[in-house]
Amino acid sequence: MAKHLTKFIVLICLVISIVSIVLIMRGRDQESSPSVTRPHTPLIAKAEPPGETTVGSPDGKMTLKMQENKGREGVTYIFWILAADGSTKEVFRKTLPPVSSLSIPFNTFSPDNKYFFLKQNDPGGASYFALSTSEIPITKDSPTLDIGSLFTAKYPNYKISDMTGWGGLTLIVINTDKAEGGDGPSFWFDVASRSFIQLSNRFN
Repeated sequence: MAKHLTKFIVLICLVISIVSIVLIMRGRDQESSPSVTRPHTPLIAKAEPPGETTVGSPDGKMTLKMQENKGREGVTYIFWILAADGSTKEVFRKTLPPVSSLSIPFNTFSPDNKYFFLKQNDPGGASYFALSTSEIPITKDSPTLDIGSLFTAKYPNYKISDMTGWGGLTLIVINTDKAEGGDGPSFWFDVASRSFIQLSNRFN
């Protein structure tokens, strides 16, 4: 009986030793094996919904719509003319850095709906552009007419403070400040002739 008990104890000790050795070897294999790297899932930037602004003409026959599409390089502004018959046509687009922006002035349309103008806000100030509603380039080389650059070249002692609207079929009303400070005179800008007319009274 004692002989059988001794064999049983020896067998149990042998089994325990084998199990311990197996567990130790598995632990070493796991420590020495290279870690498994999970595939990296790149973050996907969610596109912001485009912003839209619309301004109608005084007679209700046209609407100017501006859409803002934000991208990596800045914001792309796209402009459409919506006619009363339901037709839509793109007339202009421009991409600006995030520090700049385009906007539609309230009095953007000329009385005959042939022209409209836009305001661009930059860190150094505002500039204004006239465009055609018919998709035809307003100048031979450009779809826009840079009114600010033309004005600065002719009147360096004044700077445009605001463009308030239209004073005729082709005349845009411009208010100015003196370069050294203080109010300057008002002007008409004739889109057709690309000329400025200084007025005797200032429009406020």
